Amino acid sequence: MKLRKVLSLLILLVATKAFAADSILVVSIDALHPGALSARTSPMLHALMQSGRFTLQGRSVEPPKTLIAHTAMMTGLPPAQNGKVDNDWQPGQPQVVKSTLFDDARMAGYRTAYYYSKPKLGYLVNAAVGAHGLAPHDGIERMRAFFRGEGKRFAFLHVSGLEWAGGESGWLSQDYLDELTQIDAALSPLFEEVSRRGRHALVVTSDHAGHDTLHGTNHTEDYKLPLILAGNLKLPQLASGTWSITELRALVRKLAR
Repeated sequence: MKLRKVLSLLILLVATKAFAADSILVVSIDALHPGALSARTSPMLHALMQSGRFTLQGRSVEPPKTLIAHTAMMTGLPPAQNGKVDNDWQPGQPQVVKSTLFDDARMAGYRTAYYYSKPKLGYLVNAAVGAHGLAPHDGIERMRAFFRGEGKRFAFLHVSGLEWAGGESGWLSQDYLDELTQIDAALSPLFEEVSRRGRHALVVTSDHAGHDTLHGTNHTEDYKLPLILAGNLKLPQLASGTWSITELRALVRKLAR
């Protein structure tokens, strides 16, 4: 009986560690419509999709706006439960109260970093975030530097640009697709940096999409978003059907065990 218990514990340990990554990078590409992803417009992201797991059936929260969606993403809770129901924040105002995926990463022994391209996303900085800052122009380079350090590392990077292209020329317009191609190329060196760090996981998603030149409305297209999961370790399965943005925290928790 004792031997069975020992074997059961060993099996559980092996199964758990099969998901554990030494380095985890989550990238939120603001306003990324899943319909924009292709081998032509985003070859690097498309390659990650083919080598890992992905869904184009992601759904944002109500309303599908940047800060509201990212708060739901990081806390794992919908707006009514996490307390962030507006899309505004200014430095000096109260920051997030609920625990976030940064707290999970810190408890699992990771050093953490968070760089973002919109000031309002500073709302999500808490005591579990190590390196952080507003970085609309150099966030990728600062992330590369972070992942050159030693030890287990977890980071969240917010990338902007598509929302401006969508607002000016329209979602899925040629200007929008060209902007995605530039973002794809810019992220490639960062992903290569992380991939050189042993057991790693890359997670790419978004906060919302849009339609015509609008976003943040109750239009069906505005809620759409993708999820891409890749790495050189056993990756957790993604449930079939619609994937909710609030499921990201639980997914990262699996990777950080």
